[in-house]
Amino acid sequence: MSLQIGHTQLSSVAVLAPMAGMTDSTFRLLCLEQGCGLVYTELVKADCLLRGLTPSLRNVTTAEEERPVGVQLFHHDPDVLAEAARWVEEHIRCDLIDLNMGCPVPKVVSKGAGAALMRQPHLIEQLVRAVVDAVDLPVTAKTRSGWDAEDINAVPVAKAIEAGGGQAVAVHARTRAQRHEGPVDWKLLAEVKRSVTIPVLGNGGIESPAGALA
Repeated sequence: MSLQIGHTQLSSVAVLAPMAGMTDSTFRLLCLEQGCGLVYTELVKADCLLRGLTPSLRNVTTAEEERPVGVQLFHHDPDVLAEAARWVEEHIRCDLIDLNMGCPVPKVVSKGAGAALMRQPHLIEQLVRAVVDAVDLPVTAKTRSGWDAEDINAVPVAKAIEAGGGQAVAVHARTRAQRHEGPVDWKLLAEVKRSVTIPVLGNGGIESPAGALA
């Protein structure tokens, strides 16, 4: 089974999801050696990157042997996100820009970014469109099933990403309230897949080869 994102044809759908403090260059290379089809950098706040902060610059630095590799950015402002994406395209060896719309940590959510964006599908479409219009690289996004058990909206969010020009969506099939614990809603993931025409990547709760295949 293959995955086409922009001009990037992946022979494997095994993808390393970006995660702060974990998916550095060394870890990405190890995953690629084991057959991973696509890796992402750690998430980076767009305005910190534009200010040239050393940790942010380090987190988006890639090596040629890591490719295909995506750089993941997050922010709540379309203009700032678009400017950061342009900078990445000009300065970083990468194959796509990924937008984080699923991070559950308070310091991200409190700024209106990450999973907080799932409460504003109209803003998600604007953010994706701003970045798509700013760069030639493919643009993808990572989301969750919803804010909490009472607000499950992965389907309209995925549709907003597609409407904005996003070329793939990754769905962590847990809510922001769950963070990384509890059951994963695979039925919702199937519903998302039926609702859009772009590739859908399943994320969360995969702990074995059998689980990945399922």
